[in-house]
Amino acid sequence: MFNCHLPVFGNSSHLLPRHSYRPSRLAAVRAWKAPFGLGKKPAKKQSQEVQKDLEEFQEWAVKHGLPKQQVEVQTVHGQGRGLFATEKIRKGQQLLQIPDALLLTADKAAQECCIGSALKDAGMFDWTVLATYLVELRDQQEQSPASSYWAEYVALLPNNTGCILEWTAKEVHNLLAGSPLQKKAMDIQDAAEKSWHEVQPVLQQAAVQGLIKPEAYTQRRYQWAFSILLTRMCRLPGRCNEEVLVAWGDMANHRSDVTSFWDWDRTKKQIVFQPDCSYDPGEQVYVSYGPKTSGELLLSYGFMLAPESNPNDAYLLEIALDEDDSQLQGKLAALQQYGLSARQQFPLKVNALPDGLLEYAAFIAATPGRSDEIPILAEYLFGKHQFPLLDKVDCRILGVNYVLTVCRTAMLGYKKTMEVDKEYIETQRKRLQDSTFDTEDSSGSQVAQIERSIAAAVLRVRERQILHRTTFILKQSKR
Repeated sequence: MFNCHLPVFGNSSHLLPRHSYRPSRLAAVRAWKAPFGLGKKPAKKQSQEVQKDLEEFQEWAVKHGLPKQQVEVQTVHGQGRGLFATEKIRKGQQLLQIPDALLLTADKAAQECCIGSALKDAGMFDWTVLATYLVELRDQQEQSPASSYWAEYVALLPNNTGCILEWTAKEVHNLLAGSPLQKKAMDIQDAAEKSWHEVQPVLQQAAVQGLIKPEAYTQRRYQWAFSILLTRMCRLPGRCNEEVLVAWGDMANHRSDVTSFWDWDRTKKQIVFQPDCSYDPGEQVYVSYGPKTSGELLLSYGFMLAPESNPNDAYLLEIALDEDDSQLQGKLAALQQYGLSARQQFPLKVNALPDGLLEYAAFIAATPGRSDEIPILAEYLFGKHQFPLLDKVDCRILGVNYVLTVCRTAMLGYKKTMEVDKEYIETQRKRLQDSTFDTEDSSGSQVAQIERSIAAAVLRVRERQILHRTTFILKQSKR
C-alpha cells in the first residue's frame, strides 16, 4: 500500500543528469599552469619562425574573407595560443564573423581529398573522412609547405594535444582505475582504433591505384588527426549540427565561468560570437567549451582546471537495474514510460545532490509486493516527485541507503588511498620543478607521462572528495 510522503530534497523537474554539452570551439590548450595542461612537448621552433607562421596564417585568413577583428591571435605561455582583445569589447558585442571559406567540413574534405569519393562510397563516417584529409594535408605540408589551400592552417596545428588518444592503454588502465572516466576513455580510444581498421580497405585500394603513398597514411598519423578532431571540432546548431573545424576561431581558449559560445548565423552566413562579459584591450577573450567536468576536459582536451575552481566538477555516479531483479521487466517498462533507461548516470557535486537521484535509486531498490504496484510507484516517484511509503517503508530512506551503498562501493574501486595520491602529487610536482630534472629530453614523453600521472591523481582525489561529501550529506539527511 502507498501513502504520500513529500521529498525532503525538493521536487525534481527531470531525472536525467544535467549535461547539456553546448556546441563550442573544441580546442586542446594548456588552460592552467602545468601540470594540469598536458601533452608531450613538441619540438621547439625558434620564436621568429613561430611568429612568421602566425603572420602567414592571419594573412591567409584575411585573404579568404576574415573581416577586420576586435581580437587577434597571440601565443600564450603554457596555453598554446589564444584570442586577445585589441580594443574595448562590450558584453554582447558581436565578434568573429568567420566566413564559410574558413570552415573545414566533411563535405569539403570529401571533395578535396585525393580519395574522398572512395571514402564516401565506402560509407566512412565524417570524422574518418576529415581525419584522412588531415593526414593528406599534413603529408603535403611536410613535402611541400604552402602547397594546399589549408597549408597555413595546418602549419599551426599542434603536434600533440594531450587528449586521451595520446595515452597508452596501460596508462588508461592504471591511472584511471576506479574512476567512471576509465570506461569513457576506453570508448574514445576504441572508436579511433575501429575507425583506423575500417579505413584500411580504402587505403589499400588507393595504394594499388597509385593515389596515395602508403607510408604517409600510418596509424600514428591517423591518431594525430583524430586527436585534432577530438580537441578542435565544433558542432554548429545553426548548420543543422554539422561538425566542422573553424580555422582562426579555434584559437580561442576555455574558461569555466564563461557561458557564451559561438554558432553559425544563417542570415549573415558567418560564425558569430557574443561574449558574456566585457574585455579591455590586451585581455584574453574566452569561449565556453560547455559545462564539462575536470575529467571530461582532461579526456577531450588534454587539460584540467585548477582543483576546486571548476563549478561543473562532478563525479558521474552510475546506478543500474540489477539484471537478476525478479521484477526487472516490470521496472524496465515503468522506466521507459518516463523516458528513463535501466542504467543512468548522475553528476554528484560537492554541495548538492543531482535532481532525480534519490527517486531513481528508490525505484531501483524498492521491492513492491505485487507487479501492479510497480507503475504506481513509478508515478509517485517520477510523475508526482513524491516518496511514498511502500509497505510502511519510507522510499526516500530506501533511496538514500542505496546511494550510500553505491558510493561506498565506488570508493573501494580506487587502487590507492587519497593520502597516497596526495603524497604522490606533491612528490612528482617537486620532481618536475627540480632544476636537475631534464625537461627537454628528445621527445618530451617522460615529462608528458609524469604530467598525466599527476593530473590523474588530482582527478582521483577530487572524485573521492565528492563521494565522501555525498555520503556525509546522505547520512545527515537520515537524522
